[in-house]
Amino acid sequence: MRGGRLHGWIASAFAWGATACSQAEGNGNPSAADAAASDDTGADVTAQPDTSSPDTGAGETGVDAPTDGVSDDASDAGDCLPGSQGEPPDLSCGSLYSDWASKTVASDALEYTPGLVLWSDGATKTRWVQLPAGATIDTSDMDEWTFPVGTKFWKEFVVGGKRIETRLLWKQTAAAWYMTTYQWSPDDSSAPELTVGALNVDGNGYEIPSQIACHTCHDGREDIVLGFEAVALSSANASGVTIGTLTAAPLLTSPPSSALTVPGAATSAAALGYLHMNCGTSCHNRGTGMAGGTGFYMRLEVAQLGSVSSTDTVTTGVGRTSQYSIPGVTTSYRLEPNDLASSSVYYRMDQRDGVNDAGVGTQMPPIDSHRVDDAGVGAIAAWIDAGCH
Repeated sequence: MRGGRLHGWIASAFAWGATACSQAEGNGNPSAADAAASDDTGADVTAQPDTSSPDTGAGETGVDAPTDGVSDDASDAGDCLPGSQGEPPDLSCGSLYSDWASKTVASDALEYTPGLVLWSDGATKTRWVQLPAGATIDTSDMDEWTFPVGTKFWKEFVVGGKRIETRLLWKQTAAAWYMTTYQWSPDDSSAPELTVGALNVDGNGYEIPSQIACHTCHDGREDIVLGFEAVALSSANASGVTIGTLTAAPLLTSPPSSALTVPGAATSAAALGYLHMNCGTSCHNRGTGMAGGTGFYMRLEVAQLGSVSSTDTVTTGVGRTSQYSIPGVTTSYRLEPNDLASSSVYYRMDQRDGVNDAGVGTQMPPIDSHRVDDAGVGAIAAWIDAGCH
């Protein structure tokens, strides 16, 4: 059974209140280090663990997991001693499942699907959020949400009909998140923590990223979380937990005063939304993204949603000379209207450098992807062919 019913969660949120009061373009032919510093990653990967002592969040923050990080079912097995950061050593020991044998998801794990999604080499993803009781999300900056201590995000990846990994983002203190992944056994009987990553786990190039890889992407947000954000949760295709349900609960400190809609007709909106989620939220933005130095921004800032022409994607990308030189092209542009051959965004999205060469070379995103997203490339091509307006 997947996450608890949303209407039940909203009702419990009110009860909490009564009781208690988160492809593009850069320098040409970069090294791995340069790629991480200058280009979009587009990856939704795990983080290097914080070395400070974790704050379990029990007590004043009302964290959903026991203070030892072990679920009641798993603790009986005697093999759930928490890791160095308090993390469960196996997914069966965590708070996502109320019953491991039946894979019953805990009632406080709320399923959501953002209306704009990150390409993950064709994996099917299921996402849950667990918020500490009585807490709210600080949305005073609608572009940069701040989550309460104790928040957990889980994301399950299924490839070829088989569970491959489940990723965890756990906010342990106001300044530190623990991020990791759990690799499922072939028979789904266990899912031990995997910190070093793994290449080609399905025989078709799928990569489980290492913890160390996380900062390339997640540092692009002030509070780490990528897909659980204003624009994606406001999109028409969002389901489960959305901007509407969060506002109604109420779980946002400053809900939006009007609808947040990706501007433009269908072709423009599809391209802008794709670039926002796959390039802008993690890397190409005016915030803390590692590609900030390129001057090419693709995050849809809330204040710029009034028109296509006002978005950073257009003002910093369309008709702008690219730092990346496309082979055989005299002058490369980031996005050149009606000219796919000269548009580096299109060219680099349509390339992959090989299973063992992530982070070096031509492709965008530069890490954690070994398959081209044909639908995403098609959406960008259609927008360029339509004149990027």
